[in-house]
Amino acid sequence: MKEKDRATGKPRSQRVRRYTQLMAAVLYNCNFRGFAEGKNSKGSLKGVCTPGLNCYSCPGAVAACPLGSLQSALVNARFRFPYYILGTLLLMGLFLGRFICGFLCPVGLLQELLHKLPSPKIRKSRATRILSCGKYVLLAVFVILIPLWKFAPGFCKFICPAGTFEAGLPLTFKNKFLRTMTGTLFSWKVLLLTLIAVLCVVCFRAFCRFLCPLGAIYSFFNPVSLFGVRVDPSLCTHCDACVKSCPMDVTKVRDRECIQCGKCIGSCPTGAIHFGVRDAKRTGAGEVSVVSADLTPEPTREIANRPASTALQAHRKALIITAIVLLIAGVSLLGIGLYTGGFQDVMNKAIRICYECIGIG
Repeated sequence: MKEKDRATGKPRSQRVRRYTQLMAAVLYNCNFRGFAEGKNSKGSLKGVCTPGLNCYSCPGAVAACPLGSLQSALVNARFRFPYYILGTLLLMGLFLGRFICGFLCPVGLLQELLHKLPSPKIRKSRATRILSCGKYVLLAVFVILIPLWKFAPGFCKFICPAGTFEAGLPLTFKNKFLRTMTGTLFSWKVLLLTLIAVLCVVCFRAFCRFLCPLGAIYSFFNPVSLFGVRVDPSLCTHCDACVKSCPMDVTKVRDRECIQCGKCIGSCPTGAIHFGVRDAKRTGAGEVSVVSADLTPEPTREIANRPASTALQAHRKALIITAIVLLIAGVSLLGIGLYTGGFQDVMNKAIRICYECIGIG
């Protein structure tokens, strides 16, 4: 059953999601004293990464940014392998996938609020689906190649709007010394932040869809993530109402572009979609099996569906094995990272003001 909010008429899950987004944004940035003083937190939680994108140089940030920590670790990979941050990302991706994007990312919340501003809107199309590949290019070039090759956090330094908005603007406003250091790079990042903000007004979650490398990382885990949106194959009629109602560039529930926001729950005419933990007895990606609604005699239909059923069982087993392997790998990497000082490395970076994030490094 689809529970709806009496005030808005929308599924109650959307109201819960909005509260969750707000709470995540506050919890990530609850060092309120830092905003007043123009200084960032130096607490021990800075060795822990938030699930969503949140700049660790933000004056209010109490934890580290997973994307910034990954780039910093890759810059220093010639000295120490990044066990800790890789294990962290593996486990967060395995348990939640892009549910993080839909519920636990402050940048995602800001984009959705901007999109509520009245303006002409760009609807999803074949062109936006093609543009959604951009985040994978940025992941490969600015998050991986530039840190390994040029020894600089490429995405943080040249692109990241979260760093500009959360760290660059408030810190340069409060800190005269930092303000005197701003130049062409800072101007570029402010301009880029402005352009992305305007784009988000007319295009739903434009940064998330086209530019966010963290979303690209989590997207690889969507098919195997343990919690998120589920589809009951016994109720699904394959009407595609879920895909049509989704503002993201999805082709089915829980594909790489699905942020698992749950908006499709209210659009499903049969109530087949819900939030839940993966059921190993159900089918795999999207958990939608091939269902026949024709009037073919039962024995004939059973024989015809047998190859599809066998293929689905094989696919389900492959996903289960993949999830187990990722779990073992994630726990092992995290354990080795903790033993070799990965937590301390992340904290040492996160407690210092990152000039690249601000746009002056």
